[in-house]
Amino acid sequence: MARYDDLNTKMIAYATVLSIVILVIVLQGTQALCYSMLNYERSRKDTKIIDAATKIKGEQLESLSGLAKRVEVIDESAPIAKKGEQPTMKKVIRIPIQEAQKLILKELGSAPGA
Repeated sequence: MARYDDLNTKMIAYATVLSIVILVIVLQGTQALCYSMLNYERSRKDTKIIDAATKIKGEQLESLSGLAKRVEVIDESAPIAKKGEQPTMKKVIRIPIQEAQKLILKELGSAPGA
């Protein structure tokens, strides 16, 4: 009669090992899913940042490579305008950056002591 009340230890061991294996597989799958989602988000954010930076840099290069333009800007060396007065303006000629580099190299090359 005692045989019917005994626990089936082989079945308990088998169920324990099987549940451990399933648990490890589920944990590994969850970890892999989290890492792939994290990498996807990082790459998506990086491309947005690169796109924004490329756009800004392109706008800056475009503004620097324009033809010579006369522009009026506020003169920082002039005294500060009083309340109600217009600030002192000065005219500035803007040229392409490549031309400015050539002019600077030309000036430095012809400088005394060079």
